Amino acid sequence: MAKQKILITGATGFVGRAVCHALIARGYEVQILLRDPLGVRKIPATLGASIIMGSLGDETSLAVACAGMDCVLHLAGMAHAGRALEQQAMDTNLGGTQNLLLAAIKANVGRLVFLSSSLAEAAANERGDITAYGKSKLLAERLLQEAARAGQIEVSILRSVNVYGPGMKGNIALMIAMIEKGRLPPLPKINNRISLVSVQDLASALILAIESTKTCKSPMAVTDGQQYSIAEVEQAIYRALGRPTPRWRMPRILVYCASLLAGLISEVTVSGGSISVRTYRNLTSDNLFSNSMAKKELGFEPSTTFYQNLPAMVRWIRDNPR
Repeated sequence: MAKQKILITGATGFVGRAVCHALIARGYEVQILLRDPLGVRKIPATLGASIIMGSLGDETSLAVACAGMDCVLHLAGMAHAGRALEQQAMDTNLGGTQNLLLAAIKANVGRLVFLSSSLAEAAANERGDITAYGKSKLLAERLLQEAARAGQIEVSILRSVNVYGPGMKGNIALMIAMIEKGRLPPLPKINNRISLVSVQDLASALILAIESTKTCKSPMAVTDGQQYSIAEVEQAIYRALGRPTPRWRMPRILVYCASLLAGLISEVTVSGGSISVRTYRNLTSDNLFSNSMAKKELGFEPSTTFYQNLPAMVRWIRDNPR
């Protein structure tokens, strides 16, 4: 039986690298759409993937990349941009998805699997953590669903929560690094809970979506099935670092003011910094999602938890200091 051919966008990212390795280990023929020539360094030659240079804005390269493919796995996108870059994020996440979709349809690709975000749910419900990124992902989802309803292509949409694992980025990785360096004051007493997922489990869910014979009309959240308390996560990080947990706690108002100041600085510098008032909201509000649909429709079963991965994440951060 011939190997199934998969085109991947965003293959050099944290999730993309994990999916590439998993697909090739399972016998798939992987082709990567690569925008930046420097990204070749992130793709080991031993991986055996073929590379097409191009971008989501280049119709010619998209046509070449999609030709002969059985499935497209669309991971690429512009995440969490500052306000000054919101239009660029929309152009990439919505416009780029539209261009890729049209190329896939013209090439008679059978299925397109799209990695969206739990932030798209907030945008759809118009409550919670509403961001320009989430709005752009939601619009891209709707574009793909419309094509699927028209019978132009099979589509599966997975909404990822925050992803953990060695090499991860984001607020939790920043928390580990800052506690390691003694630069993060103890957080205030917080009882909110969040959903997370490991990079290996997200890669498994994406492969299940590629292999599925079902057409799922609704986006599916992917989590590891746990509910994590920020306070418990913080304590676990201190233990993993071999540091005593401080007895005092920072007042909430100071956390809010620090987040506000950092957010203002990132707006002025057009940096889209990772700390802002949104960080404070995420630290103090529940952000829970259910993976029940992914389990039902794909047979997805998470295999690990944040706490099981924490020692490896700490080692990686120590070996790769910022």
